[in-house]
This record gives sequence, C-alpha cells and structure tokens, in this order.
Amino acid sequence: MGNLRVSNEIILAKIETTYNTDATPVVGTNAVLVQSPRFQAEGLRMNERPSIRANLNMVQSVFGGQLARLSFACELKGSGTAGTAPELGVLLRGCAMGETVVAVTSVTYKPISASHESLTIWWYEGGRKKHVLTGARGNVTFRLSAGGIAIAEFEFVGHYTNPADIAQPSPTYNSQVPKPVLNMAISLGGVTTMIAREWSASLNNTLAMPPSIAAGDGYGEVQVTRQDVSGEITIDSELASVIDVDAQLSAGTGLTFLSGQLGSTAGNRINFTGATNGLYWRDRQIGEADGMRTRTMPFGIADSATGNDSLACIFT
Repeated sequence: MGNLRVSNEIILAKIETTYNTDATPVVGTNAVLVQSPRFQAEGLRMNERPSIRANLNMVQSVFGGQLARLSFACELKGSGTAGTAPELGVLLRGCAMGETVVAVTSVTYKPISASHESLTIWWYEGGRKKHVLTGARGNVTFRLSAGGIAIAEFEFVGHYTNPADIAQPSPTYNSQVPKPVLNMAISLGGVTTMIAREWSASLNNTLAMPPSIAAGDGYGEVQVTRQDVSGEITIDSELASVIDVDAQLSAGTGLTFLSGQLGSTAGNRINFTGATNGLYWRDRQIGEADGMRTRTMPFGIADSATGNDSLACIFT
C-alpha cells in the first residue's frame, strides 16, 4: 500500500571522503531533524527528436541525465555540549563553510574559498522510499524573528540515484530544544538601541553544474564558484541622531554586525558576527507595522582584508 506520510520522512547527511562516492550515512548517528523537505529534479534533460515524417506527432524524447535538488529547514540549536558540533554542522560544511572546533569551548563556521566538502544525503520519502544524493553541495539562509525559533534553510544539489523501497527506519536525533529569539542585543556599527524586528542572512552560493560526457548522469562535479553573503534586517525607524541608515546607504558606510547571543546555556548558545566594518546597505524600504514606521534594509557583508570572514556562526 502507499500511505507515504510526510510526518515519517527522514534526512541523513554525512561528509564524503571521496567526491560523489556514497558515504553511507547511519540512521543512529547521521540523522538531522528537519522541516518541510522538498525535492525536485535539477537540470533534467529530455532531448527532443525533430524527425521529419508523415505525421504531426513527435517521436519519443530521450532522457539525457539529471541532478537533484533537495531543500529543507532546520532549527538553529547547539549540541548541548560546548565544543561539540551541532547536529546541523555537517550541513553547514556542505555549504562551503569551514568548521573550527575548540575543545569544550566553541564550534565556529565561516565561509571558505577552497577544499569545499561534499555530502551524501539520504532522503526517506514517506519514511519508506530512499532517495540518494551524492556529491551534494548547497546554500544556507539563516532567519531570526523576535520571539520565534531561529531557522536555517538549506538547499542542496547533488548527483541522484533513483529511489528504492525500504523498511521504515528509526532515527536518533539530538535532544536539545531550540531557544527563542529573545534577549539578543543586535549591534550595527556599535549602535544597540534601535529595535530590530527580524533579520536574515544567506551565503548566496552560486552552484556550477558543468556537463560531462564521461559521467553517467551527464554532469561533472557540483561546485561552489561564488559567494555573495547578504540579507536584510527590519528595524523600527529611528532619528538620524540614533542611527542614520539613509546617510549610511548613500555614503557606503561600512558597519560591524553583531547579532547578540541566542540562548544562555553552555552548549546551546549561538552568535553571529560579521567582518569588521563589512556590512553595507544595498537599499531601503520605508514601511509601517503596528502603527509605526519601519525600515527594511537589504545588506551585503564583505570580507575583511584577511578574507573568508564575512559571516561567522559560533556555537558555544
């Protein structure tokens, strides 16, 4: 029978030793708690055959390979132990972020420009059909709004193996509960008195999917070829004497972004930091909410002179 229920679905993810070679994730150690998984073919080729014959109908098209795109969201939370990587750490590494572990202290994720790791991802559709992506790389967007749960949205592209029926597995997940987005004193260029309603930031990785005659699916290595770390923040409008975002926009003023700390318990604390004077405004929209004026400010974050420090996600 069918009955492939979304509530039964499972995601496993593991770093590959060799690109595009199944790393064989384990249900008990590589499961990641996710929300709203979405799957679609990527770069699927159906070659038409414009043959001329005494018939208006087309002849059968020929399948010429495909990749796959898998998207989902995760709660942003720690492992429960300072200096131990969080459950979603493996996913951040698959988004061209490097992992730096300081024992019993912290785990930090920052963009890296080389030696990008790849993932094997198993998606159990309805819990009973296993789809396999190998050589997967992707992108992450962080979203935080006042009083809500901080979310990391992921999107991966990888080489694809058609699904196979399996028995429903029983995954083991990290038991930490995420902390609400409260008591976070956001700092923009040292100003902490403005009221921030929500913010988001994305690596905006560009994924290259070069064709390859030698490959069985017609595609070579999925690669991250560019990053454009950017996002937007919505704040209540303030007097220019408090923070003059309009003047900062036109002057191209660089600001240092500090998110403030999410959570207060060791092992489940998270901070975001931007490169020193790296945040700059790209636009502004003046709006209203709750009878008050707001400014939604799209931004970019540039690296410092040392590079690869535009945005850091730090678990302590």
